[in-house]
Amino acid sequence: MAKRTFSVFGDSISTFEGATDPRNLIYYEGEMRDATGVREVTDTWWMQVIDHFDGELLANGAYSGCLVEGQGFPAASSIERAQQILGPNGEQPDVVLVFAGINDYGWGGAPAQASARCPRTPPATDLSLFPEREPGDATPASLAAFADEYGRMVENLREVAPDAEIWCVSLLPGRIEGSVEPTFCWQLRGISLADYNEAIRSAAQHDGCRSVDAAALGSDYETTDGTHPTMRGMQQIAAMVIAALEDDPKRVTADQELFPEHLQSARICEKDTCVGCSFARGTGAKWRCVCERHL
Repeated sequence: MAKRTFSVFGDSISTFEGATDPRNLIYYEGEMRDATGVREVTDTWWMQVIDHFDGELLANGAYSGCLVEGQGFPAASSIERAQQILGPNGEQPDVVLVFAGINDYGWGGAPAQASARCPRTPPATDLSLFPEREPGDATPASLAAFADEYGRMVENLREVAPDAEIWCVSLLPGRIEGSVEPTFCWQLRGISLADYNEAIRSAAQHDGCRSVDAAALGSDYETTDGTHPTMRGMQQIAAMVIAALEDDPKRVTADQELFPEHLQSARICEKDTCVGCSFARGTGAKWRCVCERHL
């Protein structure tokens, strides 16, 4: 029996040199592979998931720095991005692994990215509509736009591969490597990561996709900078995704080597926003999901 084919769709966390569409920006390449310890494609979270389910990779359409929201390529909601899940001869995948949205959370929306003149803003964006300024807090409209665009992204994926299973993975809190205390900014721009995950769950359920609520397992993953996983972080993400898919939380709670007790997620601050906080590593154009209160 032929193996199921998997395509991968997301942002920098899901890129890898030699596997990701070469038209896209790639994070895990060159020196960054050594810096993170993610040296082989088998070290990535998504290949570990594919191997666990005895599948094979068809295509990787991840793009470093992309938002879900945006006016055209490389926004994940663009049809051009959705087409990247197809194989070299137009083959449709059996399964699409979607892990996207952390950049929307980090920027607080596409308008903020455009106003900051980020070089990864979609080229089709009319910058004259966005006065140049540093990003600040997100708004309820920012969250609503993300929800709408996530739904559009899923609809495009469905259009491109109508028979594929689409697995939508919730966003996860990262932690700086070596820290025994949480470092994630849960309200980076005034809207909780949990609200973004609720938007993902809602969009997935509305469009007949599988909601992979890895965040519900309550663990951080190891990162170099608050977002990008180390090799161990990749293992942790993979284990949480598999546990969520198989409804097997013991895969996480029982693995004390990969998930020691101190790695449990916890909000360490009750402020409404990280913008302007002295403990926030970055809330401007060079944002970081890192609270330095315990670093």
